[in-house]
Amino acid sequence: MKDEENHIALQKLKRNKPITPADIQELERIFFESGDFGTKEDFENAYGKTENLGLFIRSLVGLDREEAKRAFNDFLNGQRYNSNQMEFVNMIIDYLTKNGVMDAAMLYQAPYTNYNSNGLSDIFPDNDATKIVEILTEIRLNAAA
Repeated sequence: MKDEENHIALQKLKRNKPITPADIQELERIFFESGDFGTKEDFENAYGKTENLGLFIRSLVGLDREEAKRAFNDFLNGQRYNSNQMEFVNMIIDYLTKNGVMDAAMLYQAPYTNYNSNGLSDIFPDNDATKIVEILTEIRLNAAA
């Protein structure tokens, strides 16, 4: 897959651009025809038929750091957040850069609860907490055709 790292479908995953069913077909070709990762049947046996290949590959390649930051631009622009809130968002960006997607439930677990035992909902007002969950959902949806 190293030879294919500049393929448009992989770049879409890294850069948080929505992928299409055609991109998924191309990812299947790249991923399964290389032989490095087994067959599609091997993948489905290991992860189940419902596992989305785009999400799986995004979890392997991560999200471009600048794109992760860009996803939060509108949220952060024009707002005044305290240092704990900013660090909280930066931790999310770090996680996305490494892992590609994030389940919002993680925002109620350590290390996010280090800032407040109730996590996201006590760090940000409700409307801001909702917006963060929406951003994470959009990032996830962009990797799933």
